[in-house]
Amino acid sequence: MSDLHLDMPFTSLGDTDKANIRKKELFDCLKSIAERIMAQNIDLLIIGGDFFEDKWVKGATISAVKNLFSELYRTEIIICPGNHDPLNEKSYYKAFEWGSNVHILEDSRQVLYLEKYNTCIYNMGTGGNVKNDYPVILDKKLSDEKFNFLVFHGTVDMPFEENNYNSITSKEILSLGMDYVALGHMHCYFVVQNEKTIMINPGSPQPLGFDEEGRHGYIQGKIVASDENTKHAETEFISAASRYYHKLEVNISECISDKAVIDRILAEITAEDLYSVSLKGFISEEYCMDIKNIAEALYKSCFFIKFKNLTAIQFNYERYLEDPGIKGEFVRRIMDMQKSETTDEERETLFMALQYGLQALENGRVD
Repeated sequence: MSDLHLDMPFTSLGDTDKANIRKKELFDCLKSIAERIMAQNIDLLIIGGDFFEDKWVKGATISAVKNLFSELYRTEIIICPGNHDPLNEKSYYKAFEWGSNVHILEDSRQVLYLEKYNTCIYNMGTGGNVKNDYPVILDKKLSDEKFNFLVFHGTVDMPFEENNYNSITSKEILSLGMDYVALGHMHCYFVVQNEKTIMINPGSPQPLGFDEEGRHGYIQGKIVASDENTKHAETEFISAASRYYHKLEVNISECISDKAVIDRILAEITAEDLYSVSLKGFISEEYCMDIKNIAEALYKSCFFIKFKNLTAIQFNYERYLEDPGIKGEFVRRIMDMQKSETTDEERETLFMALQYGLQALENGRVD
């Protein structure tokens, strides 16, 4: 697992009670994973960074984590610090005395060897400098007789920009020749592999914002060796999200009241999830939509909802046909173009051009 972000404040919800619910759901997710580990006697728990929010996490949360991990005494717990839970002298990774089964990865020059499982755990980028750590790992001679794992928190296969944390390519990571690579940092699930290595970014177990739509969870798997020392990994994605974020576009054309808009939105949402709704389409000049009223009416119909009004006024263009000015000329030209078009799609495009053009001419801008 990776990127749980314990004690994330969720200030964007603008509601302390709901923010506290979301924070509790993060810890409940960890407890659920721990229960699965105990029930199935899982040997290793690998946490690929951003386990908690260093700026916000409370000591009570870390104490609860420590107690939970003590119940997993049969399981070796591997933690690679990330950019939200960096390893420094003030970090809870240093300030707390963790159990003997908890291993905080600190230095790419050091290899954690778990003799019981004949497994070497490598790491790089724990200090935020993968450029320096990568050659260190590249120079290490891996033993085919051991299981070789790499844990890495950073940006993979993205543009190399200054604000990207620990940027590297999947090609570079695969060239290290590991059996398994546990990634963290990016909150979406993906897999990259070749004939030797499988590399998995599990994503965040719980979605944390509207840029994190889709499924969320963690990876459970096993790796076995044949008599020829070839390794084979079997992995499964385990869904873990308590609720989901959705970005919706709702066309409210032909709606002539707030109630009609509310009913149309209600058909698209569920009580458990969070929604960012973009209202689109053309509304009549007579209808004055009240976004605040709509939001209040839907407040209890889902966990969270916010709106962006992208609608435009539907003008009665026929009243401009005899207008001698620029508006009339614009309407007449578009109407002539519509007559010559043969498909509904082309006529619809021209109709939208007509509406937005009139809006710009009326208001001096397009909203």
